[in-house]
Amino acid sequence: MSFGRALTSSPVLSPDDATVPIPVATRGLVWIRVALAAIGLLAGVIYAWGITVRPVHNYYASAVRSMAGSWRAFVFGGFDPQGSISIDKIPGAFWLQALSVKAFGFHDWSVALPSVLEAVLTVVVLYKVVRRWAGPAAGLLAALVMALTPIAAALAKAQIADTLLTLLLVCAAGAWQKSVLDDKPLWPCAVWVGLAFHVKMVQAWLVLPVFVIAYLLFARRRRIGRLVVAGVVTVAVSSVWVVITLLTPAADRPYIDATTDNSPLSMVLGYNAASRFRGGNGWRDLLSEHTFVQIGWMYPICLLAVLLGLRWTRERAGYAMWGLWLAVHMLAFGFGQFRHAYYVIVLAPAVAALTGAGLVLFWRERARRPWLLPMVLLATAGWALVLPHRSLTAAITVLTMIAVLTLLAARTWRLAAVGAVIGLVAVLITPAAWTLSTDAKVSRANAANPAVDAKPRKPHLLSKEDRELLDFVLGGSGNARYVLAVEGAGPAATLISQAGASVLPMGGFSAKTPFPTAGQFRALIASGQLRYVRGKVEKPARTTAQSNVDWAAEHCRLVRPTLYDCAGQ
Repeated sequence: MSFGRALTSSPVLSPDDATVPIPVATRGLVWIRVALAAIGLLAGVIYAWGITVRPVHNYYASAVRSMAGSWRAFVFGGFDPQGSISIDKIPGAFWLQALSVKAFGFHDWSVALPSVLEAVLTVVVLYKVVRRWAGPAAGLLAALVMALTPIAAALAKAQIADTLLTLLLVCAAGAWQKSVLDDKPLWPCAVWVGLAFHVKMVQAWLVLPVFVIAYLLFARRRRIGRLVVAGVVTVAVSSVWVVITLLTPAADRPYIDATTDNSPLSMVLGYNAASRFRGGNGWRDLLSEHTFVQIGWMYPICLLAVLLGLRWTRERAGYAMWGLWLAVHMLAFGFGQFRHAYYVIVLAPAVAALTGAGLVLFWRERARRPWLLPMVLLATAGWALVLPHRSLTAAITVLTMIAVLTLLAARTWRLAAVGAVIGLVAVLITPAAWTLSTDAKVSRANAANPAVDAKPRKPHLLSKEDRELLDFVLGGSGNARYVLAVEGAGPAATLISQAGASVLPMGGFSAKTPFPTAGQFRALIASGQLRYVRGKVEKPARTTAQSNVDWAAEHCRLVRPTLYDCAGQ
C-alpha cells in the first residue's frame, strides 16, 4: 500500500487490503503518524510563540491569581484574593490556568500555557474525529487547516475561555460520532457538553440541536432512550457548579457578579444567556472585516463539501453534523450580541473538518469529474480575493492558475497530485499568513479581544502611579482585610494581577453589581477591615459602588486625589 493510497483510502479496510503485506501497510501508517506529529509540532510552535511577552487579560488574570491563592476563590471563581465577589461567569476555563499558576508562579507564560496545550490538543483530537469519519487524508488536512486558522492561533496565546470550549466540543463530536457509527451509548457525548458548559455556559449547548438532529437522521438504530439519558446527563453535569454554589451559604462564598440577587442562576441564564439576545447586532459584527478574516477563508469549500458530500457519499452523517454545527452557530451569533471577534473560534472545527473531507472528496472525483477540483480552487481563490485584506493577492492568483492548469492537463496520478498540492498551498497561503502574523505582533495584541490589533503597549504592568498608591495604602492598612476599595473591577485588576494586592472591587466587572451594600461597606470600615477608598464623586449616585464612594467623600479624609482615609469612621 503506497502512502498516497493509505491517506486517501477509507478508514475501514476493504477485503483487498487483507492481502496487503503488513510491512507495506505499516509503512503507510508510520508516514501518517509522522505527518500528524509534524502538524502538531507546527501548531505548538505557532501557538506558543511569544507567550512570555503576550499581555494577559487584566480581569481574568486577576481572577486566576486569586484562584491560585485561595481554594474558596478557586472553586467559586473569586475575582479578588479574599474571594469577595466572583467573576461574571462559571470559572471552569480558569481552573487549569490557576493550577498552572499555583505550580509555576504567576507569569504571563504560566497563565497562557494551558491555552497553548488546549489548542494543540484540539488539532490532534480533530484529526482523530475526522479520520474516523472520512479517512486519514481528510483528518490530516482538517488538522492542518485547524492549526492554520488565524483566530485559533490568536486565542492560543491568550486566556480566553473559548479555546477550552472548542476542545471540549470537539471531544463531544467524537463521542457523538462513535455513538452514531458504532451504535454506542450517547451519554459520553453529554458528559463532554456538560463540561463545556462550565467553560462558556449556555453557548456550549448550541451543539445540542446539532447532535440530536444528526443522531435522529443517521444513527444506525434510533434509540430514543439514549437521547433521553443523554439529555439527563447533560443537565446533570452542566449543573454541578450551579448546584454547589446554590447549596453554599452566601456568607461562605463570593457574591455572584452580574446579578442583583446573588444567584448563580441569574448569572448563568440571565446575564450570560437571555441578555445576549437583547438588541443584538450580530450579523453586522459576524460579517465585519475584523471577524471574517479570522475564519471565513474556506466557506466555499465547506458549502460544496456539505452539498456534494450528502449527495455523493455514504459518509453523510459527518457532512450533516458539521454542516449543522456551522449553521446553528452562525444563526445564534447573527441574532445575538456578537461582542468579540474571537467568538468565531467555535466555527473552526467545522470549517476544518469540512475542508479536509471536502478536498479529499473532490480529489477522489477527479476521474469522473475532472473539472470539479479546479472549479473549487477557482471559487476559493476568488472568495479569498474579495475578502477584506490586502496581502498575497498576486501569490493567490498565480498559484491557483498553475494548480488549475496542471490539474486539467494532468494525464498521470503524479502530475495531478502536484497540481493538487499547489492548489492546497494556494488555498492555505492567506490564512497561514494571517496566522503567522499573530506571532509577529504578539507583544501588542489586544488582551481583551485577541483578534483585533492594539497599539504597542503593555497595559497590565504597574504604572508609577499604581506603585506609589500601593506603597501608600499598604503602609497604612496594617492587617486590614482589604488595602483598598475601588469602584469596579477595572481599577482593581492591575493591582491584583500584578501585585496580588487585596483590593475590594465594588460593583464587580461592570461596577453596577450591588455589592457591597451600604451596610456591608460601612461595617468593613467600622471593623477596621477596610481603611482606604478610591473613586470619583458622582452626584447623584447611580450605582451602589458610587454611593459608597460618595459616603466616603463625605465622612472620610481626602489624603490623595480621589483617595479617602476612613480610619476611625
